[in-house]
Amino acid sequence: MCGITGIAGNKVSHQDVSLVERMCAVLRHRGPDDFGVREEKGCILGQSRLSIIDLEGGHQPLGNEDGTVWITFNGEIYNYLEIRKDLIARGHCISTMTDTEVIVHLYEDYGIRLVEKLNGMFAFALWDANRRTLFLVRDRLGIKPLYYHLKGDRLTFASEMKALLVDPETTLKIDREAIAEYLTLGYIPEPKTPFLQIRKLKGGSYIEFSRAQVQEKRYWYTPTGDRRITASIEDLCEEIRFLIEDAVRLQLRADVPVGLFASGGLDSTAIMWAAARREVSLEAFLVEFDNLAADTPFARAASAAMNMRLTEEHLSYKTAGNLLPKLVWHLDEPLADSAIIPCYLVAREAAKRVKVILNGTGGDEIFGGYPRYNVRGLLPGAFSLCLGSALSLASRANEGLHRFCGLLDYRRRYMRHLSVFPEQHVRSALGLKGPGSVDRFVRGLFSESSRRDPAGSMMHVDLNLYLPGDLFMMLDKMTMAVSLEARVPLLDHRLVEFMATIPGSIKMHGNELKWLLRRSLRGAVPDQILDRPKQGFGPPIATWMQGPFGAASRKLLARKDAGIWNILQNDGLHSWSHPISGISKQEAGRLWSLLVLELWWRSFVNNQDLSDLGVEELAMGGG
Repeated sequence: MCGITGIAGNKVSHQDVSLVERMCAVLRHRGPDDFGVREEKGCILGQSRLSIIDLEGGHQPLGNEDGTVWITFNGEIYNYLEIRKDLIARGHCISTMTDTEVIVHLYEDYGIRLVEKLNGMFAFALWDANRRTLFLVRDRLGIKPLYYHLKGDRLTFASEMKALLVDPETTLKIDREAIAEYLTLGYIPEPKTPFLQIRKLKGGSYIEFSRAQVQEKRYWYTPTGDRRITASIEDLCEEIRFLIEDAVRLQLRADVPVGLFASGGLDSTAIMWAAARREVSLEAFLVEFDNLAADTPFARAASAAMNMRLTEEHLSYKTAGNLLPKLVWHLDEPLADSAIIPCYLVAREAAKRVKVILNGTGGDEIFGGYPRYNVRGLLPGAFSLCLGSALSLASRANEGLHRFCGLLDYRRRYMRHLSVFPEQHVRSALGLKGPGSVDRFVRGLFSESSRRDPAGSMMHVDLNLYLPGDLFMMLDKMTMAVSLEARVPLLDHRLVEFMATIPGSIKMHGNELKWLLRRSLRGAVPDQILDRPKQGFGPPIATWMQGPFGAASRKLLARKDAGIWNILQNDGLHSWSHPISGISKQEAGRLWSLLVLELWWRSFVNNQDLSDLGVEELAMGGG
C-alpha cells in the first residue's frame, strides 16, 4: 500500500521533480517506509511506499528490463505469484518478488488489457516511454482511490486530493453540484470532488493520456440482468464457501504481520473461518466504546471457535468527537459517515501490532445485509409490481394515497432512506436551478438491473454508489492515516460476480437478511453469530449532539466566519445549526453533515491547520 503521485505533459521538465517530491511528502502517512521519484521525458512518477511484499527489493517507481515501461503502484495484486510463474515460463526476466513488477511485464505482452488478469485492489500509473503515453488505472470496484487534474496539456494525479493542491497550477473552484450531492447523500459520488477541476477516476476504468488528449474507458461492469438459477441451494453454498476461502487464501499473502477487524458479526467471522481453514491464526482486533460493549461476547465466541487471539481495547467516546477536524483533513472530501471515528480508532490500535488488516466490508452489499433490501418483502414480486403501477396512477389525485404508493416504490424508499437532506431543499439552499443529479443517477443505476428483483437492484446501486462513495473512502483514508493496509476479501471480484448472478429472493430467502450466507456457514460458525441481528458501526451522535459537543458544533456553525454560509444562499438548511432541545437521529445526522462540511471548508478552502484542534476549541475561536 502506498501513496502515488505524478505529472505528465509536453512541458514537464526537470524543475517539476521537486514538485512531485513535495506531493509525495504530503502522502507520507500512506507510505512511511520508502520514497522514490522517476523522471522520464514527458512524465515524472513518485511514490511514498508502505512495504508489504519484498520489503527490501520493492523500491518504486519500478521499470522493465530496458526502461521503456515504468509504474508507480498503490494496492495489492493477490494473484501475483501465479502471474509471476506464468511470465517466467514465457521468458520474462523478473528481478524482484514484488507484485508490482508483474504488471510491467504483463503490459509488455498484453498492453493495458493486462488489468483483466489482475485479482486485487489497486490504483496505478503506468508510463509507456515508446508511445509517450500515461495510463491511470483503478481496480474493478474502486477500492483504492485515484484523483487527477487536467489543465491544458498537463495532467497531475495522486492517491489523495491534498497532494494535488501542492501544485500551484491546480485550479480550485468549488463545484456546487458536488456539494449538493454531498448534502443529499452524505458523500460525493465519483467522478466528482468538491473542486470542479479535480476528478476521481471511476472504479473499473482507466485513463489513457497521450498527446494532450485524455480518453477514459471502462473495462469492468458489475453484472446485471435477469437471472435464472438452475443450481441447487447446496451447490450455491458450496461455491460461496470455496470463493470466500480462496479469496482469504490469496489475501493472506504478505511479508509482514496480518490481522483482522473482529466485530462478532457474520462477515468478519466468515473471514476468520476461512483463515482457520487454512490453519492460519490471525490476531483479531476489537474496539468497544464506553458501555456499548454489544460486540464483545460475539467476537470472543468467534475467536474461541477459530482458535484465534482476540485483542480488546475499550475506549471512551467522551473526547472522540474532537478527532473530527483531523479526520476530515485525512478524508480529502466531506464525508458525513460518523463511523469514520470508530474506523480510525480501530485502525490506530491495530497499527500498533500489524501492517495489514482484513475486514468484512462489502458483505452487506453482496449478500443482502441491509434492512432496506426488504422493502417489498411482504408482497410477491409480480403482485407488488402490478399493484405499485396501478396505485401510482391513482395516487396523482390523492396525497395520502401518493404517500402509500411511495412505500411500495422501492426506488423512492431507497432514496428517502439514504438521503441526509431532501435533494430539492439542498438545491434551493445552494441556489441551483433545474433537477438534481442524484435522483437521475440513482434511477439510471436502477434501470441497469431487473425490475423483477428489487433487492438485487438496490444491491447493484449500493455496489456502484454507496460502496465506493462512502465505505471505500472511509476505509482507505482512515486506515492509511495510520499507515495500515486494509484488505476486503469479500469483495474479491470473482465472489462479487458470482453473487450478482443470484437473485435477491434467494440471498434473502423468506426476507431473512444474508440467508444464503448463513446457510453456507451453518455448522462452521457458532450459531449465536449466525442468528445475531445486524448491528451498526457508528458512534451515538444523537447523544453527542445533545451534550457539549453538539453545543460547540452549533456555536461553530453560527459564527460569522463560518465558511459554508458562503455557498448556502438561504435559510433552507441553516435552521439545523440553531440550538434545539432534544434531537432525533436524523436531525443529529444533518447537523453532523453541516459540521463536517464546515471543517472541510476551513481545511481545504481557508487552508487552516486543524490537526491539533477540537470542535470545542474552534467554536471558541481557536485556529
